[in-house]
Amino acid sequence: MAGTDYHCPHCGAELRGDMRTGGSRPGGTPGCPYDGLAFASLRAGHDAIYFGPWRRIDALPTEITRGYHRIGRHLDAIGRELAIHDLPAAVRDLNDAIRAHRAADPREEAPGGLLLMDNALSYAHRAIDDLLHEKGLPPHQPMDFAECYDVVEVPFRDEW
Repeated sequence: MAGTDYHCPHCGAELRGDMRTGGSRPGGTPGCPYDGLAFASLRAGHDAIYFGPWRRIDALPTEITRGYHRIGRHLDAIGRELAIHDLPAAVRDLNDAIRAHRAADPREEAPGGLLLMDNALSYAHRAIDDLLHEKGLPPHQPMDFAECYDVVEVPFRDEW
């Protein structure tokens, strides 16, 4: 049923909308929309942050802090994956993401902190795309999964 919250059984991300869009499993458990995709957990992790409440114009400070920490955990996950691959371009993108993330620390009230967080997530996305490219796969398109999240539009998309 549309508008129902559920957690992705693959990655644990909180998803909203029609649980049938990802298929369903026995017992009515919704299927993961990322099932069968290369680096599914990295894609799902990225999108859960990308469509997260910290990106709203009216985001509360706690949502921004939560988003900051989620980005940090996501960068760690990408780093673990890159440790088993020899992809210098992806490592560069990850290092750029880490630098932007560190500079965005909301406890420091860094000027442009939200933009730096958005930049960190963009560099993380590039690292995921580098992994996909290495396998000969097309880049990840978060908007292909937008219907799985409770979003009308992507905040900040045209403003930065």
